[in-house]
Amino acid sequence: MKNWLLFVMMTATVSVSVRSEEPHHAIVDDAWQGVHGYHFSGRLTEVHPGPGKDSGRLASLYRNTRLLFASGEEGVVTWKVADYEWSVRADEHGYWEMVASQLLGLAPGWHEIESEPVASSKAGFLVADPRNAVGLISDIDDTILVSEVLSKQSLLKNSLTVPPEQRAAVPAMAALYGRLLKANPAPEASAVFYLSTTPRQLTDNLRRFLQANGFPRGVLQLREILSENSDSNGGNEDYKTRRIERILGAFPQTRFHFFGDDAERDPEIYAEVLAKHPGQVAGIWIRRINPAAQRPVYAGEHDVREILEAAK
Repeated sequence: MKNWLLFVMMTATVSVSVRSEEPHHAIVDDAWQGVHGYHFSGRLTEVHPGPGKDSGRLASLYRNTRLLFASGEEGVVTWKVADYEWSVRADEHGYWEMVASQLLGLAPGWHEIESEPVASSKAGFLVADPRNAVGLISDIDDTILVSEVLSKQSLLKNSLTVPPEQRAAVPAMAALYGRLLKANPAPEASAVFYLSTTPRQLTDNLRRFLQANGFPRGVLQLREILSENSDSNGGNEDYKTRRIERILGAFPQTRFHFFGDDAERDPEIYAEVLAKHPGQVAGIWIRRINPAAQRPVYAGEHDVREILEAAK
């Protein structure tokens, strides 16, 4: 989550904690199973639809702002995957999570999640194929989605006033991801994670963007705001590092391609990962958008243009 958006969300503390009579739905996160077990999470919140794909700027601003300020709700959430069913109670901010050190007997691939209250958009449970040796961990803003984070005015305009289907994708990245995954015997069941510090209130928008632009299906992991979970603690770098460590631990036999940009701290985070887990890093690819001449380049880091040129 970028700094301006953190400020926006922190100012929403009072409104998030206030209960309303609005109908509710579940923002169900994509779930996944690794060698140590499975992970489910989500948020119970007021129903506020995002902008339509043809919405204008004012309508998009109105709907996206309502998404960001939607109140969470305490209550029971029930969800199903195939013949399995669970129920948990969401906390005072609407967040819920279940982590278990057991494996579900499901075939590799994506399995749809059904929930009560109904899910705000389609979420899936990923069982990665154990034969696959290649995975992807990708940032979103200015790595695959043009956000212009170095300009706060442009970032606000892009993030809040443009429908997901109209937002600009970084050219050739979706096709590149697809080609990299073809190295696996079961590409559709690859360990793919889209990891961003954008707040989870915008989950549905980013799902729409990924689908509209043909990106491989992956686990979308966004950050919790205003909860008791560790996601709310520490800075963006700490958050991303914790999530990456969890992914690497869950898929110890997988070598991941890491994609990011140099607008913030992706190069530093990925360099630290490479130093600690060299056997699990297939490559570090950075989209260079930071004009600062003193921006360091770290060991193992490559310009994403190199792999795009090689793929032509």
